[in-house]
Amino acid sequence: MREVIIIGGGISGLTCGWHLADAGYKVTILEKEQILGGLARSFFIKGKMLPLTYRHVLFPDKVTQRYIKKFGLLNQLHWVRSNQVFWHENRAYLLSKPQHILSFKPLNLKSKIRLLNLGLYVWFKKDWDDLKGIDCNEWLNRMVGKKTTELLFQNLMDIKFNMPLSCVNAAWLGKRLHQSIRNIDRYGYIKSGWQELINRMAEEIIKKGGRIFNNFEVTKIVSNHNIEGISSDGKSNSVSGDIIVSTVPPPVFNDILNLPNKSNLLLENIRYKLIISFVCGSVNDISRYYSSIILNPHLIFGGFFNHSVLFPSITRNGEYIYYFFTYLEERDPIFQYDNETIKDIYLSDIKKLFPNFDINWYRIFKIRFSQPIFTHNYNNPPIQLTDDIYLSGVYRQFPKPRTMDAAFFSGFETAQCIINKYGKN
Repeated sequence: MREVIIIGGGISGLTCGWHLADAGYKVTILEKEQILGGLARSFFIKGKMLPLTYRHVLFPDKVTQRYIKKFGLLNQLHWVRSNQVFWHENRAYLLSKPQHILSFKPLNLKSKIRLLNLGLYVWFKKDWDDLKGIDCNEWLNRMVGKKTTELLFQNLMDIKFNMPLSCVNAAWLGKRLHQSIRNIDRYGYIKSGWQELINRMAEEIIKKGGRIFNNFEVTKIVSNHNIEGISSDGKSNSVSGDIIVSTVPPPVFNDILNLPNKSNLLLENIRYKLIISFVCGSVNDISRYYSSIILNPHLIFGGFFNHSVLFPSITRNGEYIYYFFTYLEERDPIFQYDNETIKDIYLSDIKKLFPNFDINWYRIFKIRFSQPIFTHNYNNPPIQLTDDIYLSGVYRQFPKPRTMDAAFFSGFETAQCIINKYGKN
């Protein structure tokens, strides 16, 4: 029986672990945090389990839906329809339907028609390989013109990456627009919470003979088969196996990889954006839409999600739950501020749009590796890094957007690669 050590207990790691355990492999998952799930993990507040960041399944996310069904939660999957709203000069606009675009006052008629044509183009296009290596600014200026590119897409890029469109791969943006348009404003949520799905996956892995260690921080891979780390009691421990699968972000894996053949050079250029997730409860109903993007004015947050629209029964006590998000550069000083200071900054900017807004409670989560940056010269790392070290994660699913769908698929893909090489045990 081959032993597989999986570093990281997020969606990719659990998916990979479940498939390998199902194929007869002895699986050990090492997770740094106390709670499994990675970016999809949850926290407990006032009798509710809520995700750390905004979390939903889109209608085209068929891979995610298959795993929800596989683990017996399809009857818990609740769907809502909600338009995405864009704020421009303190006014909210809808842009998801042709009539919305035609009513979008900041653009003239010619620009609106070109934007509609872009929508048709990304709706029908399936293969995005021809746009790999092309920067977004060049592509969008050609498709919709300079004004629309700057007003909509550069603002969106500032929110998501705080970098010029010319640095971002057109294949990634096109694929993301395709997914968004195909979704037709449908969002899904598991009524018992995403943590229920994560816990069921973990339980099934254990039932199949696997082991899961929470609070185990991997500090070094000393050879292809040996891992050193620090466990929850603060003591050093080591784990060994025949195969190692890393599902952690490449910058993290690079720090613990200690191999003489310099295989980690393949991962050195992959960069990430940080995110601050400001979650709060409020009696103020500030939007009847699930998703809101702030084009201007520029605020500390790029947008917000009204979680109560996605999951209406959670407001039964009259409290609405909001997720305000900010993507940051690695050295942005805001990331170092204490939570009370961050809270005051957020509230000050929220009140610029909604003067009477106030909160009952709040939580702030600072996530260092939230979003891989798909630059125009981005290339996916291989699944197999060395003979016995494999990779899995959304960072190697370019040009797919960073979603649970990409995470589930990557975990399956890596497990299948191992099974194809070594067979079932």
